[in-house]
Amino acid sequence: MIETYAFDSKKIVQRAEDASDLAEDSIWIDLHSPSPEEVKAVERLCAIAIPTREEMSEIEVSSRLYSEPGADVMTASVVHGMHEGKPGFAPITFILTRGRLITVRYSEPRSFKIFVAKLCRDPATIPPQHVDTPADEVIRAAGKRPTAETLLVGLLETVVDRMADLLETISADLDRIGEDIFSSSARKKPTGTADFKKLLQRIGAAGDLTSRVRESLATLDRLLPFLQLVLDNRKGGMKDGRARVKVMARDIHSLNDFVSFLSNKTTFLLDTTVGMISIEQNAIIKIFSVAAVAFLPPTLIASVYGMNFQHIPELGWELGYPYALIVMIVSAVVPLAFFRYKNWL
Repeated sequence: MIETYAFDSKKIVQRAEDASDLAEDSIWIDLHSPSPEEVKAVERLCAIAIPTREEMSEIEVSSRLYSEPGADVMTASVVHGMHEGKPGFAPITFILTRGRLITVRYSEPRSFKIFVAKLCRDPATIPPQHVDTPADEVIRAAGKRPTAETLLVGLLETVVDRMADLLETISADLDRIGEDIFSSSARKKPTGTADFKKLLQRIGAAGDLTSRVRESLATLDRLLPFLQLVLDNRKGGMKDGRARVKVMARDIHSLNDFVSFLSNKTTFLLDTTVGMISIEQNAIIKIFSVAAVAFLPPTLIASVYGMNFQHIPELGWELGYPYALIVMIVSAVVPLAFFRYKNWL
């Protein structure tokens, strides 16, 4: 799918384009899971080579950040799907070429939706005292045509803001997990196996998402110095581009520190949960051991003397055998039911 964004009088207009008829006045071309025909159409329009999906997934810096005649190519990995409850991790390529921004992606990060929603607003609707957001910086001056560099910096700022929101969500979830762990330890009733399994799943999900955010921040941290160099080399680049890129770099460094804190917290909660599982399992094993020792003498006495008497009343009883079977079944079921009630099983 191809979506283009062009400047129309005083605002940005979003359009869905056909591969056979691309508008030449677009300042941003967004390729979302494009077909080969759509890729070729954009390549013809902009006279550049667009990286394939396999090339976007390369981990070498030289494959993710490079310049070629007429184009600067930058690829970063971005977390997506958190809002839908299915977090993923996918690369996105940003290309600055001849006054245009081209983005190539095979995922749908929420940061793109947020940026586009703000970008396509009418600037006249923004209150004078409104706090600037990355997209508002792009469209603040009504009637002024934004540049591809402006759009790229604003989009990256939105991505970084979204990363910060994800980390805040992870931190809040870890706080709730900690409360659940320590509140369960205060209850007299032991925590069941299913409860521990859910806790471990939540901790694992938080740890996995934290590691994905860390990797995404690492790719952005490598991208920003390259972008700074690109803006310095462009004559028509943003005047405040260097300052905004530096602010993003500082934000990423602070987020990296916060990610380290969350990783340590995740490890602490995991160790605490595993320790509590061990404590409760040891307590249950202790109960079983005491019960076995308590019933060992009667069992021994019954084994030795139970069948060594001359007169046993039940020997002549017609219902003695079924009665004995029922007693054995009940003696086995009652302890199991009691253990289940106490959440020992």
